Amino acid sequence: MGKMVVEDDCFVPERFVTLTYSGKDPWGVAVKIAEQVKPFFHVSSSGTNNMRLNWDDAGDPVTFYSIWWAKVKYSRFTTAWFRFKVQGEKKKADNTGTFTFEIQANLETKFEGWSPVLRTAWLMYSYLFYNRIRRKMIERCRNTALNFKNELKKHFELDVTSTPAFGGFG
Repeated sequence: MGKMVVEDDCFVPERFVTLTYSGKDPWGVAVKIAEQVKPFFHVSSSGTNNMRLNWDDAGDPVTFYSIWWAKVKYSRFTTAWFRFKVQGEKKKADNTGTFTFEIQANLETKFEGWSPVLRTAWLMYSYLFYNRIRRKMIERCRNTALNFKNELKKHFELDVTSTPAFGGFG
């Protein structure tokens, strides 16, 4: 059995979009952002997961770090992966602080099958469909992530620190 995996970055040439927050209860805002993932991406509990949550409350300010993801099926073979990372700090005395929020988006296309058949199927699929469909899926992935960023920016009054342009221009 052979397996072929094609990965595409939706924010080429950049890797991610970065947002910053400064104000009251930064961890509370980060938790609210995490709660927005399921309804925005229309995924169930199995379509999202928190991979890591770190706290360091030994000193002042308290620092936190969290990573989670959402996966959205675009087709039988292609899945969009949206990864989110928040890293920040808050003061113990007045619960104010800052955090940086990153969004990374990738497409993953998988084909499995018997090796000679897999190669032939891949060549036909790539020639007839994939190159055109792939570009549309990358645009859809990028637009979905940017729409999520705009939703968060509007709702939580976050500052945008970087937004890659499509194709690396503009």
